[in-house]
Amino acid sequence: MSSRIPVIDLKMFASASELDRARIIAQVREGLEQVGFLMIAGHGVDEALIDRVNDSTLQFFDRPDEEKAQFSSKLPGSRGYSAMRGRTIGIAQNKDLLASLQESYGVGPINVPDEPYFKSKAAGANFAENIWPDAPADFTPAVRAYYIEMERVYRTIMQMFAVALDLPKTYFDDKIDRHNSVLRLTHYPALDKEPVKGEERAGAHTDIGALTILHIDDTPDALQVQLRSGEWINVNRVPGAFVINIGDMMMRWTNDKWVSNTHRVANPPFVNGRSARRLSIVYFCQTNYDTVVECLPNCTAPGIPARYPPIVAGEYSAMRAAMRYGYDLAKVDKAG
Repeated sequence: MSSRIPVIDLKMFASASELDRARIIAQVREGLEQVGFLMIAGHGVDEALIDRVNDSTLQFFDRPDEEKAQFSSKLPGSRGYSAMRGRTIGIAQNKDLLASLQESYGVGPINVPDEPYFKSKAAGANFAENIWPDAPADFTPAVRAYYIEMERVYRTIMQMFAVALDLPKTYFDDKIDRHNSVLRLTHYPALDKEPVKGEERAGAHTDIGALTILHIDDTPDALQVQLRSGEWINVNRVPGAFVINIGDMMMRWTNDKWVSNTHRVANPPFVNGRSARRLSIVYFCQTNYDTVVECLPNCTAPGIPARYPPIVAGEYSAMRAAMRYGYDLAKVDKAG
């Protein structure tokens, strides 16, 4: 892990004295202004639950391809299984990239209420039913429980962000209380031959939404972030901590005060003709689809106007997802 990425203890922040809280907030601001990444400890997610998700997910990905394919969705990147080389991460920034060396499983909101907001045309496929595999037995209960825990951590982080932006602690609460965040279980299989030029685990890209909460394994020097200076640094696991990074939506909200930095997942070295596999549990935090994202009131100053016009979150996310994954938005709309 780079020393330039601070470790923030959420539990400590909640109970800190005024002086200690000011110190923690200064670390949050520095990390998000300079790198766009933080490490989050004290989050309260049981390590046993994380282990269950890891174990059951790897068991699922170890199944034959034809079995996994039964749990795919017609909507790109939406729900269920996405096959190896099924998406091209980073194609919006590099048109020469080939399909990404990863497979994944997507899960959306759990226990969606039977209300018009979640079923309207504007909602699109954001609240589509999840697809659950028939095995392993612990996959569904473990992943459901983890998703619900991520919702809690998301709310807590956004409240900390509000304080760091000199806003009321609950400023973002009504902007994320009907979110459509996606949990993506991402598996980078071991390879028995060297990737060709353009084949990457995940090409350089930025994330779309408010922030991303990431659990990574012990694979060294895989996740890499590019600083504003252009330098690339490695982001390695800190036991008991999540990696978080802000997305482009939060960068717009803060008028580029906080940075959504480009990052990538590097291909691993080959040892004895084979590479190691890797698993990441990624929670992409989205806002309510009808949230209007515009420059926060205290992120402008004389001579520093708003850099972006207001935009509706759902429209922005759909457009950016199509660019990021390299699929036709018109076909996705038609499928939905």
